[in-house]
Amino acid sequence: MDEKSLKKKKRQNIFRIIYIFGTIFIIFLIGLLSNEIQEIKEILPRINLKWIGISFISVILFWLSDALLLGHITSYIFTKQKFNKSLKIGIMGLYYGALTPFASGGQPMQVVYMKHDGIPLGVSTAIITLKFIVYELSLCFLYIVAMILKGSIFYTNYHHAFWLTTIGFLLNLIAVAFISMGMLNRKVTENIVHRFIHFLSKIKIIRKEEKRNAKIDKLIDDFNISSAYIKNNMLNFLISIFISIFNMAFLFAIPYFIYRAFGLNQEPFILIFTLQAFLFLAVSLVPLPGAAGASEGGFYLFFSSMFGSIPVFMPMIIWRFFTYYLILLVGSFLVVLRELVHIHRSHQMEKNNI
Repeated sequence: MDEKSLKKKKRQNIFRIIYIFGTIFIIFLIGLLSNEIQEIKEILPRINLKWIGISFISVILFWLSDALLLGHITSYIFTKQKFNKSLKIGIMGLYYGALTPFASGGQPMQVVYMKHDGIPLGVSTAIITLKFIVYELSLCFLYIVAMILKGSIFYTNYHHAFWLTTIGFLLNLIAVAFISMGMLNRKVTENIVHRFIHFLSKIKIIRKEEKRNAKIDKLIDDFNISSAYIKNNMLNFLISIFISIFNMAFLFAIPYFIYRAFGLNQEPFILIFTLQAFLFLAVSLVPLPGAAGASEGGFYLFFSSMFGSIPVFMPMIIWRFFTYYLILLVGSFLVVLRELVHIHRSHQMEKNNI
């Protein structure tokens, strides 16, 4: 690794550290301003550590099932991989996704890590593309189920948030429709999207029209390649969706476990589970890493009434730690460890060449 690359890596690491501690500082500042943080000493002894442990297990199962999904897709597109490799790539995807707006950095970095593990670039791109398709379909399915079960309650009690969530769902539905069109009829899809990009370029919303079109064409190519894998592995594809639904269920269940940790049991599991699903979609519209600010505000909006006299700041901090900061800490550790191993190997190679 040359000096320029090392400097770039150092800058990236500094940015990550600043971002992590900066967002933590903002959250605690919110708590100080609301005076709720002063009540933590009274709240801590009341927390049931059994349910905190279950929350932690749920996070681990979320990571493991994400790795299981990635490994399953890899097995029928390329070849079976060791589970620890899928787990490493899965965690790196979650980590870089947490650091970038709209989680856009996770998938490209997974392709890079898969290439390092010997999976050809085209194949790794197809695997990650197919995983994205599975994710979109699973998320739409969970939204529809949640709306059927608790949609009327959500609309009545959280009217404005209801429409934000609906917009989030529609955007995911549009993504599914775009993927389907790209698979079924490439030329028609390209024509529609190119016209839309040209229109946005004319009204000065976007620039570099040709570059945008080239990216779209590459994306549609990836969808076409993935469609061939789906046609030849329909049963495995359905199993992938099933795994993905369970994967997200582990994440959406965490607020309920935290709710129980504070000695509360009045609200049913299904209500809190569905509210978390709605919250997930609502904050997905926020173009900030980890939907910072919106996630915390959404938790206050959706769950504060359920905790009654208990200040919601503490449950929100625990929820945010499990669903966001824990992956940042683990991911940062793995990235630094990987860089140290890489530097050590580089020094060993230099010594051997001397």
